[in-house]
Formats: sequence, structure tokens, C-alpha cells
Amino acid sequence: MKTPTTLLLILSLTLAACGGAPAETVQLPTATTIPTFAYVAPTAPPSVATSAAATQAGAAGSLDPVTLERGRGRYVALGCAECHGDQGEGVGEVQPLSASTQSEQEFVAFMRSGGELGAEHQYATNRLSDSGGRNLYQYLLSLREGE
Repeated sequence: MKTPTTLLLILSLTLAACGGAPAETVQLPTATTIPTFAYVAPTAPPSVATSAAATQAGAAGSLDPVTLERGRGRYVALGCAECHGDQGEGVGEVQPLSASTQSEQEFVAFMRSGGELGAEHQYATNRLSDSGGRNLYQYLLSLREGE
């Protein structure tokens, strides 16, 4: 017969073999930095003078100086002075801009299509936006009025 000590030793070895396996470790996910962006509300669109307001301003004898400066900026950026002169007086055979009788809408449509003059007077919206066309028209009005 086996002694109780031997039995106890066998029993402890058996129990150690069965329940002594290391516990399964759980791998937690690592923190990942995800970029976040704060929402910024769009800016308010600039106020745009209508042709009626421009007519009233022209009738009052004064046009908005900010509009005129923006229009002058478009005149310079588009290189209008090369053919039309610094003051729209016309260079060589080019008629002065003061001779034009187009409305603001007709002028902007002309600058989009180039009219009968073709591509040299055709500007896409990335070069002359609608507001840029209105500002340029107001600047040309100021040249006519001699402001």
C-alpha cells in the first residue's frame, strides 16, 4: 500500500498540473490618436451693391471707395491698362471705356463671353468673379465720371 504522504504528493502534483496553467492575458487595445477638427462657421458673405444701389450712388455723385479700389485692383490684375490705358482713355485704335453704354449685367456677361472681341476679353470666374465684375464695372463708371 501506498503511504498517505505519497498519496498526498501525487494528489498535489496532479492538482498543480491541472489548475496551474497561467491565466490567459487579455490584450487591451492601444490608444490611437485620431485627429479632430473644430467646426468653424463660415464667414458671412460680403455685402454686394446691386446695380440699383450703384445707380443711386452714382446719382448722388459718390461711389463706394472700397468698391472702387477693388475694381481698380481687378483692372490692374487683368492687365486692362495695356490696351485701355491707365484711365480707360484707350490706347491706339482702342476706344475709350467711357464710350461704352453697357449695363452692369451686360458688362459682366461680356467679360464672361468675350463678346465679338473673343478670348482676349473672356475671363472665367477664377479670374473675375461676379463680385469682381461688378467692382470693375463700378470702377469704370468712376472713370467715366472723372472721379
